Amino acid sequence: MKKTSLFIGLLSIITLLTSCSKTIEDSLGSKDNAEYQVAKNQDTGDGTLKLMTTSINVKDNELEFMTSGIDENKLTFIYVANQKVFEQKIKNNQDYKINIKKINNAHRTDYKSKVQLVQYSDDTENGDITTFKQQRYSVEE
Repeated sequence: MKKTSLFIGLLSIITLLTSCSKTIEDSLGSKDNAEYQVAKNQDTGDGTLKLMTTSINVKDNELEFMTSGIDENKLTFIYVANQKVFEQKIKNNQDYKINIKKINNAHRTDYKSKVQLVQYSDDTENGDITTFKQQRYSVEE
């Protein structure tokens, strides 16, 4: 009897929790939902971001990346360690180099730093996020 009650209670809690996340998604507007999806999935939109430089040493000041399937007509923003380092339209399957010399936290060795690619609906940082891709790189001493 106790096991049955416990099972029914757990089943009720699981059902309630899974229903809540769906309700949250349904209640969000398009801008908030896009931001929620980015936070939830750490990825949204078409295409891929590939770091050609997956590991650097503390004296290196350049990272190289390539994209495929990204909207070439949109302005692309690249952030390293949460600082904007790149803002222009890009071509797919072409190498790009970014200078990280003056970026705080770009050379930290205690965790893998992030390179983030973002495209916005209106080509400004105030627009809705339409594409978000993220890759990490390591820094060795």
